[in-house]
Amino acid sequence: MSIRHDERAGSSVARVLTSVPWFVVLLGVSLLTVLLLVVLFSLRGPERQSAPPPAPPIYLPTVGATTTSAAPTDAPLVAVGPTASPTASASGTPSPRASSARPPASAPARPAAPRAGALTARYQATASGRDYFEARLTVGNGSAGSQSWEVELTFAGNVKSIDASSGSGLSVSSQGNGWFVLRGTGPLGSGESAVVQMRFSRTGSGDRPGQCTVNDADCVIG
Repeated sequence: MSIRHDERAGSSVARVLTSVPWFVVLLGVSLLTVLLLVVLFSLRGPERQSAPPPAPPIYLPTVGATTTSAAPTDAPLVAVGPTASPTASASGTPSPRASSARPPASAPARPAAPRAGALTARYQATASGRDYFEARLTVGNGSAGSQSWEVELTFAGNVKSIDASSGSGLSVSSQGNGWFVLRGTGPLGSGESAVVQMRFSRTGSGDRPGQCTVNDADCVIG
């Protein structure tokens, strides 16, 4: 009986010893599996962390643009001649300063109102033909004393010659290219007037001067 018991004990020990290596292997595999799971979860943990919220925007103070006025220069002042255009006064009425420039010879002259107390002249066309036209020039003296007078008439180049006469005495000169100068042979008394009858030869058409002046003042045309 003792021999069989020893044999059974020995066979049990042998079976335990033969099963120990498999137990060790299973234990090692289990440990490795646990370590792998721990490593995987530790790596995926940081990936699942939500990204930090964006930083709030920073607004910098804005500085308004400053305008710099240009420093006054020492440039000399330019005097405005009589040809400057009239300016409006503070009350809205135009300034009495007006342009006194005469129009070019090629442009029709603008009728000017006679000035009180000075010499005035009025040009009027009275007749017209195929190669001529006639006109009347009236010169008046509105000043307090006697004055000499001189009238300049400027036509286009198609007006060739002039034939003029006046009961108060007259001299006529042609400056060429439609420019004629008429002068009284004696002074015109205060309140008196001189009438000049004129006949012009021409080619083409037109009987109005581009410019008419009496003592450098504009005539009335028409």
